[in-house]
Amino acid sequence: MSDRENIDQRLARLSGETNALRPSVGFSVRVLQAIELEAQRAPSFWENAWRSSRRLLPVAALAAVLAVVWAAQVESSVDDALATSYASVGFE
Repeated sequence: MSDRENIDQRLARLSGETNALRPSVGFSVRVLQAIELEAQRAPSFWENAWRSSRRLLPVAALAAVLAVVWAAQVESSVDDALATSYASVGFE
C-alpha cells in the first residue's frame, strides 16, 4: 500500500503545482476564430491539385525512372539483335 500512497501523493502534488497554469485571456476565442477563418476560406483549384499530387509525385518519379531504365535495356537488346542478324547474311 505504500506504493499506492506514494503515487496518490505525487499526483496530488503535481495537481497542486499545475493548478495555476491556465491559458491566457481570450485564448479559446482566438483559436475558434482561427478555425472559423480557415473553414470559411475555400482552397483554390491549384491548392487542391498540389495537395493531391504531393502524395503521387514520388510514385510518378519512380515510374519514370523505371521506364527510362527499361527503355535503355530494350534499345540495347534490339541493337544487339539487329547486329547479329546483319552478320548472319551470307553471299552466294
